[in-house]
Amino acid sequence: GPTLGADSVRAGVLASIAGLVMVILFMLVYYKLSGINAVVAMVCNLVILLGFMAYLEAVMTLPGIAGFILTMGIGVDSNVLIFERIKEELAAQRGPKAAIKASFERVFLTLLDTHVTSLIAAAFLFQFGTGPIRGFATTLTIGLLTNLFTSIFVSKTLFELVLSRRQTTAQTISI
Repeated sequence: GPTLGADSVRAGVLASIAGLVMVILFMLVYYKLSGINAVVAMVCNLVILLGFMAYLEAVMTLPGIAGFILTMGIGVDSNVLIFERIKEELAAQRGPKAAIKASFERVFLTLLDTHVTSLIAAAFLFQFGTGPIRGFATTLTIGLLTNLFTSIFVSKTLFELVLSRRQTTAQTISI
């Protein structure tokens, strides 16, 4: 009955939180200070996504939770793409500011392509799916849009903010 559904949602939320904590720890350990950037971008993504879902008065279901989890995974993937590109640019002997600028310029089309491809899949799921599948597609669509925003604008702004507060002679960045 309804209790079983509520228990499943509760278990899904707890599993999501546990997974999110593990991802955050990994990002902080592997990417050090830049991991903080990823965590802030992920939290911004989550807050914006939850805000949109609250505005739409969406009910949390297991497919909706799956949409949240997938959104967070795509967000982490976006940050990994950005950070690895920055590493490549730094290895090419660029300074931190130039490396970050070049990285975001070069990774933008890749991120846009992956997000648009996923949005197309979500549109088909919404169009041809039933209630729970439509809920998943809605959560995924909103999550993809908020993720694209946070990956590009929030993450880049955080890098620029950190670099602007450092001495202009700074030659390194923690990646």
